[in-house]
This record gives sequence, C-alpha cells and structure tokens, in this order.
Amino acid sequence: MSEPSLYHLYAYPNTYSIGAHLLLEESGVPYCIVNPKSNPALTDADFYSASPHGRVPAMVLPNGNTLCESGAIALHLADTLYNQKLSIKPESVDRGRYLQWLFYLSSTLQPEVMIVFHPEHYFPDNKRQAELTEAAQTRLEKIWSVLEHEYSHTNNTNNPWMFSDGPTAVDFALATVLLWPECFPSSSQAYPALNAMLQALSARESFKRIMPWHQGLTDVAPSRESPAS
Repeated sequence: MSEPSLYHLYAYPNTYSIGAHLLLEESGVPYCIVNPKSNPALTDADFYSASPHGRVPAMVLPNGNTLCESGAIALHLADTLYNQKLSIKPESVDRGRYLQWLFYLSSTLQPEVMIVFHPEHYFPDNKRQAELTEAAQTRLEKIWSVLEHEYSHTNNTNNPWMFSDGPTAVDFALATVLLWPECFPSSSQAYPALNAMLQALSARESFKRIMPWHQGLTDVAPSRESPAS
C-alpha cells in the first residue's frame, strides 16, 4: 500500500465508519478513505488483512500496523492524536467513566443496532426476524433513556457533550447511531440532551466536510494529503 505516512481508513458510507472518519478529520492528520467495494480486486487482500471479518471500519496506521473494531479504533485515535484533546487522559479522574461509556456503546448499544439492520443474520424467516427487531427496539429505548440521563445530569445548556472539556470519542461514536432514524427517534421529545449533542456535532466543520459522502451526496470521499494548519 502506498503513502505509509497516511492513515488509511477502510470505510463504507453511512456506517460505523463515521465515528473514525470524524476523529481523523477533527485531528487534522493526513488520511485517505478506501472503499473496499470500489475496486475489490485491488483492496481485498489488504482489507481482509486489516479486518478478517470484512467489516468496516478498519485501518492501516502510518507505521503499517492494522486495527479493526470501531471501539478500538476510536480509543486509539483519541489517545494518540490531537494532543489527546478528543480523549480523557489516563491521569484524569474521569478516565474510568470515559472508558465505561465508550465500551458501553460497543458492547450494549451496537449489538441492538446490528439486529435492527440485519435480523437475517440471526433468523432466516421473516416472522422471527420481525420479533427480534421489535425486541431490539425495546432494548434501544432503555439504552436511549440511560444515555439521556447521563448527558442531562452531567451537562448544561452551554455544554452538550458528555464531558466538560469538549467533545470526545464517546460523543463521536454515539452520534453515528443517533444519525440513523431506524434506531434513534430524533423527532421524539423524550431525548433533549441527546438531540442537543447531535445538533452541536452537526454544526462542526468536520461533520459538514465528511457527511455529504456518508449521505450519498457525492462519490468523492473527503481525505487530507497533508496535516491541517
């Protein structure tokens, strides 16, 4: 793979790749997006080396090492880029809470999201798929209530983020799912704190730059050839 100084992010539009894409864009590091579906003959070997299950996001780091799993990528990027401004530093009293919610999104939220989008992975018949999806939606309601409570009890109207110093990987990872109406009822009045966080993130330049590709408005994925000034 050429240009080893770049972060290579394997991504499909409008997937869990959004969180990693946002972190790269916020950090200002050189990176490129590789869509494995664009040219499988050229990308399959490298892609499956980075992601054995063929899932996105996956990443090749500038040193040639690979990463897969959205939570691991988020944790690594936030801890190693941008002077840890998108992380909670290890010495902080909030570090444990930060890790708790980052892992919560991967271990508690993400399985329900996967069921909503792919019930066929669990049952072949439509009836059982519908029952499974309904059960996942019920569990998602509980998850949204838990997260709403956390955001509303730790923030105020001037700070929509989970932590007081600004956005972190937790906010970026959560916002990915909040963008999907199949999972999150953004029109609901029940989750004002979650909606406030999503609105704050949507106003950031990083979000505005990457989302046209994720929303299917352009075929050209945003990338950066040199560090942001």
